[in-house]
Amino acid sequence: MCNMIRTLITTCGPVPRCRFAVALLTLLTAACVATPKAERAVPRLVAEWEPAVGALVVFPFELPDELVRDLAAEAPLFVLVGDAERAAAAEKLHTLGVDAARIEFVPTAARSPWTRDWGPHQVTGPDGAIALVDHVFRGYPWVPADCAPEHFTYRMGRMEGEDQAVPTLASALGLATVPLPAIATGGNLLTDGRERAFCTRAQIVENHDLADEAAYRALLRDTLGITDLVVLENTEPFGIQHIDCWLKVIDAETLLIKAAPVGHPEHAPIERNVALLSQLTTPSGGRYRIARIDCPPFRGDFLPAYTNSLRLGNVVHVPLFGGEADERALATYRALLPSCEVRGYRFDGWMHFDALHCRTRALHAVR
Repeated sequence: MCNMIRTLITTCGPVPRCRFAVALLTLLTAACVATPKAERAVPRLVAEWEPAVGALVVFPFELPDELVRDLAAEAPLFVLVGDAERAAAAEKLHTLGVDAARIEFVPTAARSPWTRDWGPHQVTGPDGAIALVDHVFRGYPWVPADCAPEHFTYRMGRMEGEDQAVPTLASALGLATVPLPAIATGGNLLTDGRERAFCTRAQIVENHDLADEAAYRALLRDTLGITDLVVLENTEPFGIQHIDCWLKVIDAETLLIKAAPVGHPEHAPIERNVALLSQLTTPSGGRYRIARIDCPPFRGDFLPAYTNSLRLGNVVHVPLFGGEADERALATYRALLPSCEVRGYRFDGWMHFDALHCRTRALHAVR
């Protein structure tokens, strides 16, 4: 039955408007993504590859036009937009040839495009219903690899609209929220959907005035059902240190990891992380299948963030940075996910620390 629901929610039908149809769709979606452990009494953090009812983006779009069209064709597109810009957003989508029935506008005070980071993690509760996680968001770290609390700084100022975006979104979509009084930036907290999550040390340090590491782990356990938080070494000599720029959780048994050239500053820390990850036990009791994706420099000494991709249903959207490595990156994804369609998007706006995954987020339930 779940396969039928996955087909329903990722095909090109219009956004459901009938209250009964929407309620039924939400219940069936929750049933498909709920953990098989019927006795579970704590929330479960939903994995990125689980069935989605749409994608969440921000207007003005800092995305390739082709990607916006594709996302709207695959599933309803939820567009966060300020009231004053709604008409401009509608006109842009019309110009792109997007069917208005595929769009739902959501009012927001957020201005930045990074829905992955300040947008909602989603959890299933004991009853199987999906709720949005309202976590603290302060902005983007800009720190050295050995960052310490006393040296922790942000690339931008405090982002009030972004910090308030989850309650606004939940209210617009009629969904419950789960408060998490700590920082859980989406690009630096990846889950396997099975009680494990991955982050870099920067996420722990960023929470220094909210919760020490033990308290942070307890918050993730009680709020997200994460009983095993794997904290990995920061990899950038200086930067935001987000894990999604060098690691992709393909599924509960498979990890895709950036391969940095020997001698590059990111090579040694990434390889140390690979050594640690290779010793972990997966939910099935074995070792991870670890695949590598070649990332030669594309702009000066910066490496392309090919792991910064979005999977929506059975389509994988991969950022492309130019050069011969692009085709190898697409081939790597196709070999790992043979049942999926893999699409690439060349865009001058992609950065080594900010690409496609950062600017999109799947929604797993509405109303």
